[in-house]
Amino acid sequence: MTSLRSSGYVDPGWDHGTAQDVKKKKVRCNYCGKVVSGGIYRLKQHLARVSGEVTYCEKAPEEVCIKMKEIMEGCRIGKKPKQIEYDEQAYLNFPSNDDVEEEEHVGYRNKGKQLVGDKGLVINMAPLRSLGYVDPGWEHGIARDERKKKVKCNYCDKIVSGGINRFKQHLARIPGEVAPCKNAPEEVYLKIKENMKWHRTGRRHRRPESKQASPFYMHSENEDEDDEQEEDDTQIQQAHLLMTNEKLLLGDKKRFTTDSRRSEPFSKKPKPEGIIVHSPKTQSQIVSGKVSRKEVMSAISKFFYHAGVPTHAANTPYFHKMLEMVGQYGQELVGPTSVMLSGRFLQDEILTIKTHLAEFKASWAVTGCSILADSWKDVNNRTLINVLVSCPRGLHFVSCVDATEFVEDVTSLFKFLDKYVDDMGEENVVQVITENTPSYQAAGKMLEEKRQNLFWTPCAASCIEQMLEDFLKIKWVAECIEKGQKITKLVYNHIWLSTLMKREYTGGQDLLRPSFTPHSSSFLTLQTLMDHRVSLKRLFQSSKWLSSQVSKSEEGEEVEKIVTNATFWKKVQYVRRSVGPILEVLQKINSDDGLSMAYIYNDMYKAKLAIKSNHGDDARKYGNLWSIIDSHWNSSLNHPLYLAAYFLNPSYRYRPDFVMYPEVVRGLNSCIVRFEPNSSRKVSASKQISDFGSAKADFGTDLAISTRTELNPAAWWQQHGINCLELQQIAVRILSQTCSCYGCEHNWSIYDQIHNQRQNRVAQKRLNDLIYVHYNLRLKERQIRKMMPNTSTSMDTLLQENLLYDWIVKPEKQPYQDDEELCSEMEQGDLYENGLVEYEEGRKGSLQVVTLTDIESLDTHPVNNGEDEDDDLNFLDDGLSDS
Repeated sequence: MTSLRSSGYVDPGWDHGTAQDVKKKKVRCNYCGKVVSGGIYRLKQHLARVSGEVTYCEKAPEEVCIKMKEIMEGCRIGKKPKQIEYDEQAYLNFPSNDDVEEEEHVGYRNKGKQLVGDKGLVINMAPLRSLGYVDPGWEHGIARDERKKKVKCNYCDKIVSGGINRFKQHLARIPGEVAPCKNAPEEVYLKIKENMKWHRTGRRHRRPESKQASPFYMHSENEDEDDEQEEDDTQIQQAHLLMTNEKLLLGDKKRFTTDSRRSEPFSKKPKPEGIIVHSPKTQSQIVSGKVSRKEVMSAISKFFYHAGVPTHAANTPYFHKMLEMVGQYGQELVGPTSVMLSGRFLQDEILTIKTHLAEFKASWAVTGCSILADSWKDVNNRTLINVLVSCPRGLHFVSCVDATEFVEDVTSLFKFLDKYVDDMGEENVVQVITENTPSYQAAGKMLEEKRQNLFWTPCAASCIEQMLEDFLKIKWVAECIEKGQKITKLVYNHIWLSTLMKREYTGGQDLLRPSFTPHSSSFLTLQTLMDHRVSLKRLFQSSKWLSSQVSKSEEGEEVEKIVTNATFWKKVQYVRRSVGPILEVLQKINSDDGLSMAYIYNDMYKAKLAIKSNHGDDARKYGNLWSIIDSHWNSSLNHPLYLAAYFLNPSYRYRPDFVMYPEVVRGLNSCIVRFEPNSSRKVSASKQISDFGSAKADFGTDLAISTRTELNPAAWWQQHGINCLELQQIAVRILSQTCSCYGCEHNWSIYDQIHNQRQNRVAQKRLNDLIYVHYNLRLKERQIRKMMPNTSTSMDTLLQENLLYDWIVKPEKQPYQDDEELCSEMEQGDLYENGLVEYEEGRKGSLQVVTLTDIESLDTHPVNNGEDEDDDLNFLDDGLSDS
């Protein structure tokens, strides 16, 4: 039987709506402008004002409404029943309690459903409702209308629209269509969740129907349902095509006749876990039993190698969770197809992430949020911008945009930033953080002129990275970095040498110290060389080194001379004392806590004082460093938000040494004016400043005093600022922000792999969805690691190589023969097995900055000569010891 669509029939609903996509899944109403998802059938429900699945159209003419109702009634009455070939034994089996709800909604929705048996006999089967079945959901809710479309929850009193099925989603806390019930007892939650067989995918499963019966079906007017049916049939067919001829020959033939769950291999059937399809065990599987661990590891490794998956992916919690779930399921698991991975399950993951985002957004009314625009260049020299949203609840990735064409165009850049302010809600946005380039500065000023209630803020981490870059222009600093790179290049380009160093001299520790930015990684690595200077001297004076051919090469002799030269280490110590405090500030900004706004002003001030103290208050030693810091501070970091946060932080405000600088007061006033549009509330907030400064009312209680340094500043204001509501609102929003736009590690991006070629619109959307899920899962993984005790932040090998490229890579040279010999002597295979040759990503403290207290005390003594014979070395320290 041909469908109405194939015979040229045009649904009358199209007279009143316009398709919004190629598949006609979304239709715009011509009267109210609403875009209805679900095809023309949903639009007709919208126009006919049929309750339950779509909102009414209030603007449609009455005659259109009546006409659509008549059409809808005609569809219900005149619609021919679907004819299904049914096994006699199959339909006589009464469904179990777990399947009752599924059958009620799908298999028996129309009374007197007709089934065609093998002999053409038509059998009328009564629906479950007429057999006395009562859905278990009614034990926990009360119907509020005759059609039972609205149900009131017995626990939270919420009225849920959509019938008992939607109400059970409410009790089972299934996200996507209804808010979860937080008051329902745990046993009720578990019982209803078990009852909801389709809770993983969010779709109701139809009763299994044979492939042979499909030609007799009338096409449904609901295009969405037809498309879902076709999609699922295609996916299951593809899964079954993966079976080998051996399985088809040896498999149990009875599964096609007696087992109702496997009676039609290509029909739509429920999939309990959403990603699994059962296949029968073969005789070879039964005979073989369990495979060895080595075979399993080999199979996993081959997948990584064949698919080009980076090996550090094995460290993610999602990989181990996958292995655990596969092991629990058993041998019958057939994995998902590529269609499943890029289709339904990708969308399910997006839905989960957006549900998590909704929780973030609920807090923005109180804490506000920051929009981060992190610019970076990929391997193809394209400028990409990662757009993220930061709040105390965490980070959320929004999108990754190729901005190569407009990153220098101020107007385009302004429109780009302004769009995301609209998307997040101007009332929620406290600041937009970007790099401090001229184009971003101009676009930020345009944004502040249009949006009077937010700030454009230069990234503090980016500004500090620029400071470090300027430090490298100092002669001695550049010299130390260059010589340090020669040491690490020699060590890490000879496997036997790096292995010997870790095993016998550094206690398994690496010389490389990656951080979030290239320059900070360089200075941290230089600090590590300083920490291991004694071990390095012993290494390059050992018999194994002296007997190697590398030691006799020009490169080896040069590195040995550097390591054993005392003047070099004095210069490294000078660099360490100069840069260490700045690295501490950068590390704090990019910590997992992220709420660095409250501390940045004070931390930079303390860093300057620490540098001065480290050099014994000798202006010759720190003067040029202070000049670099001040030039960047005055142009970028002296921001009203940083100044106001310093004033409002109770851990600073009540200290005896607190100084109310004029610039701090001006910064606070600017924030009050910008964040409070109401004139009377502005005045109230200004008056309340004195109450906070003098610790009046709740600010002066014993609890408030004892928690000034213990509580997060924003949390302290929420708890103790209740008598100064206007100032409290401003303080909480300021103190809840970050001051860095470095939200993601750039090597996370899969942009290179999937955006090198032009894509059609459908493929492009799918790829954008993949990026969205990828980034947010990585952010979630970082959040999980942060919550786990005794877990340090780790970076993968690829990122280390990118950040420390100049410390590792050197021109290719012919390897020395003794390298291979020594490597063999030191049990090379054992080294690889234990991972000693690779970077130790999980090493505790791999990202920790050496604090000021860790810097050893050195006596000041002039040095008149050294290897470099510089005239101005007379103020370097001469107190280094090899102990």
